[in-house]
Amino acid sequence: MGTTILAWLIAILGLLMIAGGTWDVADLWNQRRQTLVPLREWGIAIGLICGGFGMFGIAQALRLLRVLVTVGVGGP
Repeated sequence: MGTTILAWLIAILGLLMIAGGTWDVADLWNQRRQTLVPLREWGIAIGLICGGFGMFGIAQALRLLRVLVTVGVGGP
């Protein structure tokens, strides 16, 4: 049960990171009209989105690990 809750929390964190990165990219896109935005700022926003997808991967791995532990690997 604890692993399932942890997987859900990590998935929610990943979703929040993707949403925050998307918001940051949209904000940088609008700021681009007034001033020159450094490349570092774009990298941080894109890194935040990639980190969110990484969190989804970790949550999926935890979910699959829970299934393998409870059901077993199987085989004769």
